[in-house]
Amino acid sequence: MKPIVVQLARLFAALAVLYGVLLALSLVFRPSERGHARLDSSRAAESLYLTEPKYVFFSRSRLNTEQDKILVLGASNALVGFKQRELQAALPEREVHNVSVSGSNITQMRQVVELVQEVQTPAAREHNTFVLGLWYGVFASNRARWETPDRHAGDTDIDLERYRYGFYRRGEHGAEPLLPPSLLDTGGHLVHPYLALDALTRDATRSLRERLSGKPRKLTDAERNERLVGASEQAGYLAFWRKYMGNVERLEDAPFQILEKTVDDIVRAGGQVVLVDMPIPSWHAAGSPLYADYSRRMETLLPELAARERVRVVRIAGSDNGDFSDEVHPKPRVTALWSETLASALVLPEHEREQNEHRSPLRQADAGISRRIR
Repeated sequence: MKPIVVQLARLFAALAVLYGVLLALSLVFRPSERGHARLDSSRAAESLYLTEPKYVFFSRSRLNTEQDKILVLGASNALVGFKQRELQAALPEREVHNVSVSGSNITQMRQVVELVQEVQTPAAREHNTFVLGLWYGVFASNRARWETPDRHAGDTDIDLERYRYGFYRRGEHGAEPLLPPSLLDTGGHLVHPYLALDALTRDATRSLRERLSGKPRKLTDAERNERLVGASEQAGYLAFWRKYMGNVERLEDAPFQILEKTVDDIVRAGGQVVLVDMPIPSWHAAGSPLYADYSRRMETLLPELAARERVRVVRIAGSDNGDFSDEVHPKPRVTALWSETLASALVLPEHEREQNEHRSPLRQADAGISRRIR
């Protein structure tokens, strides 16, 4: 028995040494942290985290600051349309972070808000301005977006990251943290060897996976600027979104209720909300009954939300077909204009700033911005 115990002790000691070496190496290999003080989930593939959900999950602790922060949330069109570097250039006096996650619906956007607030102090939350990118696609029901084989709503991409390394467990009312949020960075350091090995494996097999996947190569910005979507492609995109949304003719009430609750929770924590009604190509809007339903609902809901304290609405004008490289993503030549439009709604003229010094801070900016952007 004693020789077995000795061998096991040696094995565990060797594993501990190997883990220590891998941990030290992985902490040196941190491309996601180098030279990027602001979060930008479009860089996830270049980082140790590889995917947008994992990038947001592990990087959010950097948002626990008492600096004024613009936090862009949404799906891929918010990630592409409000490029972090372009919006930051338009708002040099603010911290601009884009923590959008492709494929998000309203539920997952709410989860990102919760993840951010979870690691922040009450004082830090008061410096948040959450920019929520809205269009009918983010109002997909949880069952349609995260459907399991038994036709129930499954885990979101954010849920999967919560559970992957044991940071959370599934509780009766959803994800329950097992690690205090204050120890997120410590926990992230401890799993760095696994993240590094995953990244190295993916890098080593990237060319093979790309050949096997059969996916077309990623277009350059110049190619996207020149791209036109033909009639057959339009039909394919419309069919995709019908299926994506669950083959329904009307949107459910629940996602809109989640949006309202999310807005109220942000405001209650002392932050501000900017709701951005994002355009899609005119052919897409005309061909989707859900777009008409979304527009009808928003005509009522957005003014109601904008009347609340610390809530503003921005409508990005323009649904010209030539401004989009596909059914929802703006061309690179358009994105700077989107960021400028959003930035102009976040910056007050000098005389309005002086007036607001004598008004309740909870009502700052609402009146002037509403006049300019509606």
